[in-house]
Amino acid sequence: MKLCMMSSVLGFDNPREVVDTAVYCGMEAVDWIFPSTRDIDPLFLRQLTVDAGLKIAAYTPLFSAFINGDEAWRDKFLVELDKAVAMSAPVMMIPPFAPENQKSLAEDRERWKEFYSWAAPEALSAGVRLTLEPTGLLKSPVTTSGELLEILDAVPQLRLTLDYGNMATAGEAPESIRKLSGKIVHIHLKDWLISSEQRPGSTLKRCGKYFANAMIGTGNLDVRGSWDVLSALDRESFVNLETADFSGKLPVKEALKQVSDNLRNW
Repeated sequence: MKLCMMSSVLGFDNPREVVDTAVYCGMEAVDWIFPSTRDIDPLFLRQLTVDAGLKIAAYTPLFSAFINGDEAWRDKFLVELDKAVAMSAPVMMIPPFAPENQKSLAEDRERWKEFYSWAAPEALSAGVRLTLEPTGLLKSPVTTSGELLEILDAVPQLRLTLDYGNMATAGEAPESIRKLSGKIVHIHLKDWLISSEQRPGSTLKRCGKYFANAMIGTGNLDVRGSWDVLSALDRESFVNLETADFSGKLPVKEALKQVSDNLRNW
């Protein structure tokens, strides 16, 4: 498994701690994740990553302009694309979240389909592969394999950042990942504590159950099953570990080291 450090795990203000933790955990790459409104220096991030002996797997701007209906969203997307190019990121991911004034899941999917139809060719012409991921909120418009394929089939230049943990919030079984094979270029792994009743830290999901964050390997999600159904080619993707010890007993760095050591030879 080609493990990748998510910069958002340790916060946005300490890039050096991000790369130091990635090295400590034996990871191979970093996915730099920042709010699109944050002023970052992509050349600094690139050099910092390379100097640590790591690769840049992806750039993930938390891009709010399109969701919020900003008329200048195209120009603002191109600014983020320029950052991805400057840091030599092969992949840039824009997650399809729902707007605050949501009307329906189907209408939101159509809006995102229009976004990706414009944005994915722009990214590809710049040498960057744009991806989407399934998101796992109650009103997420793109969560299931069918919803993903609706957009991926409509936009041939687009690829997938697979997050089975989010797909599971809509009741998807690991086998549903097989439908997405060949479109996956990046992977997120997480775990959940799943219950039929609300518990501290849990939120209601589309499947009607309550989900709470869990350190990978301690929850109810079939994380190994979601890995085992992947093709050999899909497993060559970098894998973000969206995890920590949510009980607070282990520091983030040690929790990531423990999970990394457990997963590396899957």
